[in-house]
Amino acid sequence: MSFLERILPGKQAEERRLASHFAENTPQRPAQATVRDFAAAISRPGAVIAEVKHCSPSNPEFRQHAAPARLAAAYARGGAAALSVVTDQENFGTSLDDVAAMRQACGLPVLVKDFVVGPAQVQAAWQAGADALLLIARLLDQANLTSLLKMVHGLGLQALVECHDEEDITRSLTAGARILGINNRDLARLTTDLANTPRLLPLVPEDVLTVSESGINRRSEILDLQAAGAGAFLVGHALLMSPDPGRKVRELTGLEEEGATRVKICGLTSVEDAAGAHAAGAQLLGMVLAPGPRQITLERAAAVRQALPQARLCGVFVDPDLEQVVAAADAADLDLVQLHGRETPDFCARVTRATGLPVIKALTLDQVETGVADGYAQVAYLLLDMPKNHTVTGLSEEDLLHQQENLRRAAQRLAARGRRVLLAGALGPGNVALAAGVRPFAVDMSRGVEAAVGRKDNELINTVMQEVRAC
Repeated sequence: MSFLERILPGKQAEERRLASHFAENTPQRPAQATVRDFAAAISRPGAVIAEVKHCSPSNPEFRQHAAPARLAAAYARGGAAALSVVTDQENFGTSLDDVAAMRQACGLPVLVKDFVVGPAQVQAAWQAGADALLLIARLLDQANLTSLLKMVHGLGLQALVECHDEEDITRSLTAGARILGINNRDLARLTTDLANTPRLLPLVPEDVLTVSESGINRRSEILDLQAAGAGAFLVGHALLMSPDPGRKVRELTGLEEEGATRVKICGLTSVEDAAGAHAAGAQLLGMVLAPGPRQITLERAAAVRQALPQARLCGVFVDPDLEQVVAAADAADLDLVQLHGRETPDFCARVTRATGLPVIKALTLDQVETGVADGYAQVAYLLLDMPKNHTVTGLSEEDLLHQQENLRRAAQRLAARGRRVLLAGALGPGNVALAAGVRPFAVDMSRGVEAAVGRKDNELINTVMQEVRAC
């Protein structure tokens, strides 16, 4: 039995329940949920529609803990043109109840993806605040496809009509489809072939928008499919299997280069310094939310977020309570959590489950060499740094260079084992190129780009950005 055949009875029962409910309760859309133009949003070349779901029947091991609203905000920061949410609670863990929160989190239009078999499901999606709705051609006969498409348009929404083969496309165009999705995944067998998009594109008129769906994992695949004529790209699995979906969507949209070394400027204590680092091109902005000379208050961290809605913000903690991390993640709308104390692998996992955010775990060279790092296999990133009780300024130049070389070698070893590594350790202009040269995921600087403790120097930040780009 195919996946569609398996779920069809449940969807028919859902349609009957909704129809009975709406017979007595006229569906109403919230006044503030004005329809956003999905077609216009995905009309720009290479537009990415980023998907939200908590689980997937095609991969039983997949679980995404992040709240849909948090993912929506991260996707918007990452350059997504629109959002998609799979509203089949039983099979994908997300529902129509998530639509309003996603809309509130950002200004992007939301596509509701469900297995629609009747008009009551369309009404329910409209009531929930959908801007567009998925209709699957092979799930509907011609009469239903035509009538449901007309109903969607009549409600002021737009429809993405999903096709998998030539017959689906012919039927969808006959029904009046204006946006065609070419699904590279065969829903009957749950197999995926990216060649399906270029194979079917010649059948689509030029005035019909096209969306390539499923199986897209890399920016290069988007560029190849775009060259073949695809207009937009719906990506779910690659984002949600990533330990850092916010970073992954940035790679897919071209805001970050896959494999390039990023720059993290840490110890930011003011909106002005954060804005300067962001303007210089730093991909990660770190704010210390633990006692110390560079500690920032939650109120100021929230002000940084308000001033820089597109920035990727990392909150840095030292042996915190879980409640403290959760509160800070919410108040400052953080993108990442960095743990810089004695936090255990179990605590790191609890942080990810509670916040849905990727964790950076800071380790020393000794912890790498003694195998402690192996216990943190589930964290998204490892950060290699000198011990925080180490007085860098008290080291001879020779000893400092030796320790930095050891950190670089350890970073290379971890990267060779598939770990994403941030490299720190008294970095700044003049030596950051050596660190970037070993191709870590990112280089992390604080003191090395300061004019004074807690106050950054834009000229120094621009210098290190140039040095990293040159590597």
